[in-house]
Amino acid sequence: MNLEKIKYFIDLVECRNFTETAKKNYVSQTTISQQIASLEREFELQLINRKSAPIEPTSAGMLFYEEAKIIWQQYQTMRMKMGFYHDNQSQVLRIEYSALTDIKRLMELIPRYKEQVTGSEIILEKVLLKNVSELLLKEVYDVAIAFDSEFYHQPKIATVPVYHGDYCAAVGQNHPLYHEAEITLAELYRYPLVMMSQEAIGKSYELMREHAIKDGYQPQIVKTVADIETELLMIRVENLIGFFPDNYSQQELTEGIRLIPIKDSHHHFEIVVAYLKESRNEAVHHFVKTIKTAPIV
Repeated sequence: MNLEKIKYFIDLVECRNFTETAKKNYVSQTTISQQIASLEREFELQLINRKSAPIEPTSAGMLFYEEAKIIWQQYQTMRMKMGFYHDNQSQVLRIEYSALTDIKRLMELIPRYKEQVTGSEIILEKVLLKNVSELLLKEVYDVAIAFDSEFYHQPKIATVPVYHGDYCAAVGQNHPLYHEAEITLAELYRYPLVMMSQEAIGKSYELMREHAIKDGYQPQIVKTVADIETELLMIRVENLIGFFPDNYSQQELTEGIRLIPIKDSHHHFEIVVAYLKESRNEAVHHFVKTIKTAPIV
């Protein structure tokens, strides 16, 4: 398969327009149409619904799109690594993360690593939490930093803990609990909640529900959202309670929102660095050796 076809398909799904996709790739609209049709013949499936405006992928097309993005990322990673090797044969470490709190820990770990491995190249990229484990297994990235729950039941992946913490309740200034220094479980579960969707945070969604049940309560999740910005808006505007890790600083929150500790809760978490046990990248093993000597906070 011509990899350009994959790129055209990804862009078409994201642009939702043949003309815009052609402009983005500096080719004719006819070229895009022909390449997409060629893909559909190759797989004997309709991938694009051309009758909708703007166009939409079919269910098969959406599956193809998700897989195509991974293939394209892997190809770009290979080109990048070959480029670094060609230039100076330096070690390249490609790290994926999903949240700002992950970056905070990496800011402490990466300088330690670079002191020990001179000339190393670090590539950082943000991905959806639900994709972290899959992208690591497919070797799109060398190392991941995320909640440990994303790597459960993955025998090919090893993890090293770098942070232990508790979830707090995120509460807006018009909420009855806003001025509390600490809240009980009974107070927390009396009110409706907002959470990041399972599509966005993967296994962490069900784990949060499990924690609530261990607390002895059935959570009132009245709204799920796709990103933190929307979650903060719902907390602020609709007076819903959200869950945020305790290492999420007050400066990063929207004005008028506080993080309040939850008393005697099962809502604990662990941030880990994950890597493939059989990784052939020497930079990975140097990085793991570095973090194993760093203190867990």
